[in-house]
Amino acid sequence: MARGLDVGTCFLVGAKQDPSGMTDGEVKSVRDAFIEIDNEPGTKNMLKMSKIQYIESDEYLYIIGDPALRIANMFKKEVRRPLSKGVISAGETDAEKILLLLLKSIVAEPDVEGEVCFYSVPAAPIDRDMDILYHKEMFRKIVSSLGFTAEPMNEAAAIVYSNAAEDGFTALASSFGAGMVNTALLYQTMIGMEFSVAKSGDWIDENAARAVGKTSSQIMAIKERGVNLLDPSEGDDRNYREREAIIMYYRNLIINTIDAIRDEFKKTDSAVDISEPLPWILSGGTSQPKNFLKFFQQEFDKIKNFPIPISEIRMANDPLNDVAKGLLVAAINFSD
Repeated sequence: MARGLDVGTCFLVGAKQDPSGMTDGEVKSVRDAFIEIDNEPGTKNMLKMSKIQYIESDEYLYIIGDPALRIANMFKKEVRRPLSKGVISAGETDAEKILLLLLKSIVAEPDVEGEVCFYSVPAAPIDRDMDILYHKEMFRKIVSSLGFTAEPMNEAAAIVYSNAAEDGFTALASSFGAGMVNTALLYQTMIGMEFSVAKSGDWIDENAARAVGKTSSQIMAIKERGVNLLDPSEGDDRNYREREAIIMYYRNLIINTIDAIRDEFKKTDSAVDISEPLPWILSGGTSQPKNFLKFFQQEFDKIKNFPIPISEIRMANDPLNDVAKGLLVAAINFSD
């Protein structure tokens, strides 16, 4: 038996091997979010009645998951996260215990002693000085504390494992998460290059919110209700201005991502020799808006002389869950 665990800034996703031995097993997810309220007996009783998950301290009750986002939007507050910009948040002192509770809700405990669990880690960003070692080792500690044999794996590489079997596991993959855009180049399962760009979904939310006078949580909710990147008029008229701002920042994000990847390949041109065109697979929660692929393709087509040959750009089969599924594939093969 084996598990895959996608450690996302916005969602945690777990994939469990089917008892029959198939890789396409059970997938569970939970929103990586919480909000604190005063620890009062009446409030606690109401949370128990409504079966909302929470963590209790002497002073506060921490509501977790989707209910945290709904309550934050209701009171026009910002939801808090134990992860920020792709790694464990340095400013959240309760991050470890909140993450442990969130993880328990999707991976529970091993079915067999020492069951292997591959968990995702970001690559070091090329546009920000950030050490990911603490994040990687903290999650090794947390996953191990649940009874698993914890193994880290690059997030974007997992996309290739779950989407490029027909390509001989040779592909370029970019995972557009909330905190970062992770990119990896794999040749027949071997990682040739891996790096990230420290600007993604949260950056869109923060900047669009600032532009139109909303909270980041409100912008996130509008995105999740649906945005057509090629037509801001599609949707509730009351949120037209917000959707327009979201689309503007999406365009900037995509241009920045393509430029950063192009420049990184140019810098390492002598280290990677690719003669045959390979697919570029896009995935992640930030890739979910309608027409994301067309929007991305339009900007890519403006680039002259991209440094590596691309046969096609396509979406992952299951953009929200394919990191966890790819990690599961890796875990099963590791176990074998």
